[in-house]
Amino acid sequence: FTWLVALGVLACEAPPTPTIAIASAGGYLDAARMAIADAQQERPDVAFDTVVVESNSNAATDAVAIATRFLKSPGLVGVVGHVTSSASLATSQLYNEARVLQLSPTATSVLYSQAGSYSYRMVPPDDRQARFLCEVVCRQFQAGARVALLYVNDDYGRGLRTILRASLDTSPLDVVLDVPHAEDEQRPEAIADIVRAVVDARPDVLVFLGSSPSLAAYLSGVRAARPTLPIIGSDAVSSWERTTVPRALWQHVSYVDFVDMSATPALQSFSRRFAERTGRMATGPDVLTYDATRLLLQAVAEGATTGEAVRAYVASLGRERAAYAAVSGPLQFSPEGDPERPFVLRMTEPVR
Repeated sequence: FTWLVALGVLACEAPPTPTIAIASAGGYLDAARMAIADAQQERPDVAFDTVVVESNSNAATDAVAIATRFLKSPGLVGVVGHVTSSASLATSQLYNEARVLQLSPTATSVLYSQAGSYSYRMVPPDDRQARFLCEVVCRQFQAGARVALLYVNDDYGRGLRTILRASLDTSPLDVVLDVPHAEDEQRPEAIADIVRAVVDARPDVLVFLGSSPSLAAYLSGVRAARPTLPIIGSDAVSSWERTTVPRALWQHVSYVDFVDMSATPALQSFSRRFAERTGRMATGPDVLTYDATRLLLQAVAEGATTGEAVRAYVASLGRERAAYAAVSGPLQFSPEGDPERPFVLRMTEPVR
């Protein structure tokens, strides 16, 4: 009898409130918080919890610690994050084992497509970006042009570099430098060595695969020797305006992005609202973080209260139900969790 009463009490316990966790870098967290505020205003009747963690580390151990903490949250149904490919890959097994949907706004590693059925992302994988970069360089420079290639020595940089180098090797261009660099390099002698290697190679264009803070470390030295050298960066350069390097040094730099922030009225409106809220110009990763957060909250609003239900909702977009009307454009995913999203090439804005 006591056992039956205990079962009855357990059966009457209310399920935990659905929880969305977010692991992102400081700038992008502003977009996630904006998404949460918008969702609460639009659907005050929907109950959900959020856990927000700022993580600027690329280290797998740090990401795993954050994921382990998330998974202790009652009612966890989805995670927006992590920022980098390394962190997203390191945590994907944990989320898949727990049947919690992971939606990374910016992870681009090709390997992430095979991470598991609960691993989704907002951006195409690096093999597509590498081919786009090669097309851009070939379109802008004549046969025989000298290309210097710098890539960050991590999962993101090495993966992107391997595919890009294979494409460049079959092009009419001449790769005259191909060297790695450390993320957030601070040692003056190491920075000077990289700058010297670039200058000595006498390139017609520098292709940089890495983050905007990493590129910022080399800009002063490169510009002192080659003031107008064209630099084409990968998507991680999109946050260039948030560096402390003088704006003048960013002239003649272009970069791959996933979103043209001025392309549609919805994106223009988002940019205005984001600037009013944060005092900063919105970037592609900002709107993708916003869209990822809103998508998971929309799944909860539509009745998804478990990780399995959230995954089923996201997988059904563009199939059993309409594509999700994200600010960045209609959103649906392949069976591997990858979106169909075109690339754009953006220029840093001239000095005013």
